[in-house]
This record gives sequence, C-alpha cells and structure tokens, in this order.
Amino acid sequence: MRIPVYLAIAQWVVLLGLGVLVTLMFRQLGRHLSLTRGVADLGPPVGTRAAPVELEPLARMGEEFVRPGDGIATLLAFVDPTCPSCEELVANLNGAESDGELAHLRTVLLISEPASYLQISEPFRITTLAVGRMLSQSTLTDYRVTATPLLVAIDGAGVVRAAGPALHRQDVRSFVWASLSPTPVLPGLPVLRGAHPEHDHDMMGAVAHEER
Repeated sequence: MRIPVYLAIAQWVVLLGLGVLVTLMFRQLGRHLSLTRGVADLGPPVGTRAAPVELEPLARMGEEFVRPGDGIATLLAFVDPTCPSCEELVANLNGAESDGELAHLRTVLLISEPASYLQISEPFRITTLAVGRMLSQSTLTDYRVTATPLLVAIDGAGVVRAAGPALHRQDVRSFVWASLSPTPVLPGLPVLRGAHPEHDHDMMGAVAHEER
C-alpha cells in the first residue's frame, strides 16, 4: 500500500519542525546554564570581609577610599553609564534614595568609564548618590566583578551580606535589609529575572585600559 504523497510530505514537515524545536530547546537550556554559572561567579562570597576601594571622587565623595568596616553599612554598586542594565539599577537606587530607604547606608556608585560619560545617561546624570571612579583593577578582582550591574551589601563590620545583580526595586530592598540585618543572611534574590546578559558591560577591560 502506497502512502499518499501529501501524507509523506506532512510527515517530513512534522519531523523537521520537531527537529527545529529540539534544537531551540537545547540552545535555550545551554544559555540558561551559562547564565547560572555567570551569576554564581559574580560578586564576593557572603560572609567574607569586604576589601577597601580606591577611587577618584566624582560627585558627593569627599574621600579617595571606601573603607568597609568603619561602623557604617554600605551598598556598593558596580555600574557604568553605557550599560543599559546598570541604568535600571541606578534608577531603582535613585528611587530608594528619594523614598528615604538608603538613609542609614553609605551608597556609592562605582564606575570605570570617564566622568564625562555620566552626562549621557539620565539616571546617572540626576542621581544624588555618591559617585566614584575606580582606579585599580584589583578592586574588580577583589569583588569578582565579572559582569555588571553588581550590587554588594556590606554590614557595619565590613562583612559581605549579599552580592549579585539587582534589576528590580524589591531586589534593592533585599540588599538594604541584608546590609542592616544583625545576623548573616543571603536573601533569596531573583538574580536572573529581567536580566539582560547581552548588555553585560566589560568593566574589567575598561579599568585595565585606564591603568595602562
């Protein structure tokens, strides 16, 4: 019994469609696993002591060092004006500052790009937070800044309480709570939700270029 030509064609079309679907699923799975590994390697381990940061004061920074462990809880945001995801984090930090949520914290935006770049991004241009430009690549190594944005919550004793990307306002609140909490804690942060890995910024390369 011969199979009609149209049925044979339909079978091949179905098989081809299934093949494409399986290929897309494997690609998506590989991308997800890659993102998960990237997040796991991002930021200093919770419970470790935060390193001092040498910087060039740009705005509302009166010192050339941030020295965690001086009794003041600290949020360090590793961000750059040309990084779209960083703009989102800075906008959320600006909102938290306006609402008084950062009143008991020292919050510093750490950039690697030239100070003139602050003018090309509205969240950076209008921020009332302290801004400093990193001077040493060792800072990126100490804080394991493999991608941006990266937010690090440090308590008054200088111990890292949380670290990772934070693209939503609720994420920022979790980091604030972690830095002020009297007990060591790593809040459950939705680190992959809303991330834009295609816009991850090579801050390490920018600082290395400046050092040369």
